[in-house]
Amino acid sequence: MKIARIEAIIVRMPLRKAFNINLASVTYKDHVVVRVFTDDGFVGIGEAAPLPQFSGEAGDAMVSIIKENLAPAVVGLDPFDIEKIVSAMDGAIAGHNLAKSAIDFAVYDLMGKSIGKPVAKLLGGCVRETVPLCWAVGIGKPDDVIAEALDKVKEGYRCLKLKIGLNPKEDIERVRLVREAVGDEIKLRVDANQGYRPDTAIPTLRKMERYELQYAEQPVPKWDLDGMARVAASVGVPIMADESVFNLNDAVEIVRRRAASVINIKVGKLGGLYKSKKVAAIAEAADIACMVGSMLEAGIGTVAAAHFAASTQNVGYECELIGSLMYDRDIIADELDIEGGVFRIPQSAGLGVGVAHEPLGS
Repeated sequence: MKIARIEAIIVRMPLRKAFNINLASVTYKDHVVVRVFTDDGFVGIGEAAPLPQFSGEAGDAMVSIIKENLAPAVVGLDPFDIEKIVSAMDGAIAGHNLAKSAIDFAVYDLMGKSIGKPVAKLLGGCVRETVPLCWAVGIGKPDDVIAEALDKVKEGYRCLKLKIGLNPKEDIERVRLVREAVGDEIKLRVDANQGYRPDTAIPTLRKMERYELQYAEQPVPKWDLDGMARVAASVGVPIMADESVFNLNDAVEIVRRRAASVINIKVGKLGGLYKSKKVAAIAEAADIACMVGSMLEAGIGTVAAAHFAASTQNVGYECELIGSLMYDRDIIADELDIEGGVFRIPQSAGLGVGVAHEPLGS
């Protein structure tokens, strides 16, 4: 079995409502949908949902990179030679992890389909068949944030994340109000998306400690690992690295500098499932737990990340695989099994989902 050709298109999808974070106000996402065809008739599907302010990749550029650089590098290879495929993509062009991840997802999907096994089995087998979820609440007016938090608790979510990073005083107040509204039994985490400097992050997070935060995500700029290490050593809240980890070398630096005690593994950000497994192994060796985050992917990217979470022992926190729930429609024909803040992993072959229709794109 050989990879015969690769197709890539863009599907633009508006969010149900704007998702506001320190980096941007997101009202829609351009989802790059990839199909990988083999010479014996199997087709794998993949998806990536870029946010240029976060990753530096945009949809049109991703499609061009896939068609002009990545596809020629992997056509003719055996899809089961995943190390060779990943190396070929890295040799064809540096960076562009999201574009590479869409192909990685599709290759795993067609591998699973060809042997009749779910992708989680190809990643080491399930250590859990369900993944508990955390709902992320964007920056907004306090009343709106509280209302959304309470709605999600009623739906069954036992973990909430609050986006912060624009105004320390307002951030502290929103955290206080949400904690009082949801009570002490709900886990609460915050994410500044690089919004603070170390000298601001330290006193701000110290004031938040009384609200029993699970952790604080990426409080300082991604390049300031020394500053993040200083924050980690100065506050009682565990620190998570997200934007600071885009590859294996970044993960090693987090460990070496003791800059965080949790790593957010967004499988698209890291270049796919294969590389994400390697980052998880680095974290596990350093006794650093992981959480599987979201780039607000639709169904294909979300379920790919769920297979990773189900098959990775070191995923020790509720995951944020909620991207597909933020749209009125989806790319996939199948409805994901998400209920009461819990994601049940598909057990059918490959990723376990199919494309709903021939999407229109450019």
